[in-house]
Amino acid sequence: MFKNRRYPYGMLAACLLLTVSLLSDNAIAQQSTNLSEPPKRDEFAIPVIAKQLQAVIAALTNKRFENAETGLNNLTEKYPWHMESHYLKASLLAIQARLDEAFMALDTAVLMGFDNKQALYKDPNLTNLRKDDRFQKIVEKLLAQPSAQRPMVKALKIENGQAKVTSENTRWERRIGMLRSSFQFNSRKVAPATVQNNKSDVAAQLNQLFRSGRGAGNAGDIYDNRDRRHSYLNAKEFPQLALTAYDQAAQRNNIDFGLNASILFNAPTFGNSSTALNSGPYWRSLARLAYTTGGDPARLFLQYINNHIYVYPAVGDFKKKDGDLYPANSPYLIISKGKSGSDQPHLRAIAAILAALKPDVKDALIKDRRLMPTVQMVFRQGLKTVLSKADYLSHRGHPVVFDGKILDTLKMVKIANNLSYDEIPPLVVLSVKDETEPRKGWDEFMRQLPEKLFDTPASISRVIRTTAFEKKLTVDAASTRVPEGQTVSYKWVILQGDPDRIKITPKNSAASKAEITVKWHEPFQSPIQSDLKSSRVEIGVFADNGTHISAPSFINLFYPVIQKRHYDPNGKLLAIDHRNDQKTYLDPRIFPKRDWRDDYHYDDQGRLTGWTRTRKSGTSEFSRHGALITEKDNLGRPTSAWAVGYLYERDNRGRMISKEKQLNAKIRYQYLNDKDKLGIIIQ
Repeated sequence: MFKNRRYPYGMLAACLLLTVSLLSDNAIAQQSTNLSEPPKRDEFAIPVIAKQLQAVIAALTNKRFENAETGLNNLTEKYPWHMESHYLKASLLAIQARLDEAFMALDTAVLMGFDNKQALYKDPNLTNLRKDDRFQKIVEKLLAQPSAQRPMVKALKIENGQAKVTSENTRWERRIGMLRSSFQFNSRKVAPATVQNNKSDVAAQLNQLFRSGRGAGNAGDIYDNRDRRHSYLNAKEFPQLALTAYDQAAQRNNIDFGLNASILFNAPTFGNSSTALNSGPYWRSLARLAYTTGGDPARLFLQYINNHIYVYPAVGDFKKKDGDLYPANSPYLIISKGKSGSDQPHLRAIAAILAALKPDVKDALIKDRRLMPTVQMVFRQGLKTVLSKADYLSHRGHPVVFDGKILDTLKMVKIANNLSYDEIPPLVVLSVKDETEPRKGWDEFMRQLPEKLFDTPASISRVIRTTAFEKKLTVDAASTRVPEGQTVSYKWVILQGDPDRIKITPKNSAASKAEITVKWHEPFQSPIQSDLKSSRVEIGVFADNGTHISAPSFINLFYPVIQKRHYDPNGKLLAIDHRNDQKTYLDPRIFPKRDWRDDYHYDDQGRLTGWTRTRKSGTSEFSRHGALITEKDNLGRPTSAWAVGYLYERDNRGRMISKEKQLNAKIRYQYLNDKDKLGIIIQ
């Protein structure tokens, strides 16, 4: 426990986050503790370290200080060269007034190359250390050591069709929280004359376009296979593509495998990983993994606007047994229907679209980072299910998973090659300006699980935790960068959900801003597969420039699939049953298990007075403030109650379970007269 109580745990976490932001991104380890063999920096370990540091910050935020220290100890032992871990450890120890240990950690950080004097003097956690003579000695040591910078990153040439990913051409960029690799490409003029080496109509069309100069081909494009050739495009069939080749250090840290949330390239990139998490309580496809892992949706957006897109199979996340398990839809990736190998038609379609674009169009899109929004637009317009504008502005053009059978790649090639740069619509950028929030005390029991799953510019996702009958959001697309010479209007389209329970009200003539009201949804039939259920309401937002309609940006509302709710005709909540009697799958990353039913009570004016909680072990009564009632008066009104908090525990499979915890705060109620059923808190 902390001996120094000047900083509450929330402030401590905030201070450590400030510390992370102050750390230098350029320093490199120059000395080891014995000054003989400096520990070598492993650039490809940084994404792993960054995720573990996130866990450290989360532990601090939740007052698990011992866990945070254990995490930092593990990092400093496994990665002794990582000066930031030593520094953060010093910061954590200093605020606990463990000065000797803190100075030892800080001294090690400096020996490992830490050179940020600004952080030493600005970090509020080091206040205790700055009063000690040892602090100045460490500062002097820092100033005396030679200032060393990491070697400049070297862009490697593409040779023999390989884009080699090594420590020479790869650097960790703290600003974006990802690695970036750089390559040098030959011009299209010296590229192989064959785009695709097969006998298909698509190959014939692409080869003809490239040889005549009317198609860009795939010269300059990177194909990033991330399942170690489990499901991959054959280089002989795609001779213009550069295929990633990760060195041993990258492979050792799994930078080459699974979901890509760790690395960017300086060229248009498409790829795949025909893998999934197939066991344990947190099984899921890689797309659902990305949507439910903090920070990953933002990294997917960074990929999207840096000319990257990946394909991941749905595996078990879109099947009749458990239904549509995705909490969001987004344009950042493409999900193929099926298991391993189901991604092949989608990869071929993306390669074809990239090759079919006119050279000048493709180059301009790469430069202004609209290449993949354009690829998504063409991919969706080219589906066999899209025969009209009305089809495109419906679920037919924008399913959460794409069946390979509905892809018309030749149609996509023709659409892509007919595009003119000045007619391509912008990426729709969304932001939430206002929304109804869960009401404190009785609307939602878990502060650690907010409704906001993520906010990103082209996909917004909310997990509905409020007990209110309606959820309202005001969403603005005014930040969309409309190309010069274009005028756009915006279309807000219900892609899935009950239209009678969804209201979209534009707030201006261009409809760049809209208020969205969605009433409670029970699980409903998926519009793209009639034999499975979905609980995700989905609204697509499109920019229409009069010539083309853009790729969608999405607003997602994900409803708890097992809750049985009862409302009166006016939308007043009567009961919620959280019990999962049917053993329906519930994503443990999003929804904790609860073993109770709540029945709500109101006075004659419809004001909440409390609720009764029923579980197998019996019933308990709660006041309108969510406090556990211990005493009542002769009219059945609470006079004394204990405040209650809710904590997570883990069952033997690692799933979250919601548990009540009586807090050390007693509440007493007083009433004006016998007709008063609400009362006031007097203590």
